[in-house]
Amino acid sequence: MLSLLLIYAGLALSATTTQPPLYTIPCTMGNNAPCPTSWFCTPTEPCKTSAPCHGVCFTTPTLPPVIPCTVGNNAPCPTGSTCTPTMISTPNVPWGGQCIATPTPPPTTICTVGNNAPCSSGSTCTPTMTCVPGTPCGGACIATPTPPPTTICTVGNNAPCSSGSTCTPTMTCVPGTPCGGACIATPTPPPTTICTVGNNSPCSSGSTCTPTMTCISGTPCGGACIATPPPVTQTPCTVGNNAPCGTGSTCTPTMTCHSGTPCGGACIAAPTTPPPASSTGCTVGKDWQCSRGSTCTPTVTCRPRTPCGGACIALPTGGCHGY
Repeated sequence: MLSLLLIYAGLALSATTTQPPLYTIPCTMGNNAPCPTSWFCTPTEPCKTSAPCHGVCFTTPTLPPVIPCTVGNNAPCPTGSTCTPTMISTPNVPWGGQCIATPTPPPTTICTVGNNAPCSSGSTCTPTMTCVPGTPCGGACIATPTPPPTTICTVGNNAPCSSGSTCTPTMTCVPGTPCGGACIATPTPPPTTICTVGNNSPCSSGSTCTPTMTCISGTPCGGACIATPPPVTQTPCTVGNNAPCGTGSTCTPTMTCHSGTPCGGACIAAPTTPPPASSTGCTVGKDWQCSRGSTCTPTVTCRPRTPCGGACIALPTGGCHGY
């Protein structure tokens, strides 16, 4: 009998000391009595003014402590954190901040360029310094980007290719022999607006209906809306007066001019005339007076037994010089 009483007492004690799971203690808003110390009743349904609002007991999560510090002095900060600014710096005033954990960089595997043995699968030893020929070059194992998958095919057979791609040669094709290639996406042409020549209503601003076929008189002619290039802006002027024209342009007639009447025109750039080639005077037969690659060519009618004047003219490519 005594043992039964002890068992009942143990069960009763365990029932009074066992705590319910977190966030399952029911309560009514405004009454935190059922909640443990420092907990409060949080609603679990839309609250109405005229009726009690039910909820569960909830606690505010404990935030990590904020450690103030001065930027540049990490002494107050625990290992793995640095003093990070929390305010704008002001000259001659300590720059306040707080200790914030520094992100841990991924581990780096050191290696020698050309030896990928220390590197994991999918990475190669990449230089981290300027390599000098004949000297081991240090590097680090860096992941090699994975190229997109390539679908092999035979030119002319697009069956293995997905929609929007065609079999494009990857080798020099020989007539009569199957030519290997790879499926490559075909660029999508811009959308074309179909129209009838003479009717620009389907076209957007700045484009006109341009023929895409040979037009036959009296028959509707199909076309497509194509952007019209903007006209070149010309400055009107009066022939003989270049004042409105910019440097390098002159007033050129745009109409038939009549004597004694002002003639309208437009400022058009004047073609640039190349400067005349400079020449050096010489005596015919004395090519040594000219630079290499040129010969003394007469510039006057030469008379027998009389020195004849000329100019040094460059020989055509491949010509010979007289010295």
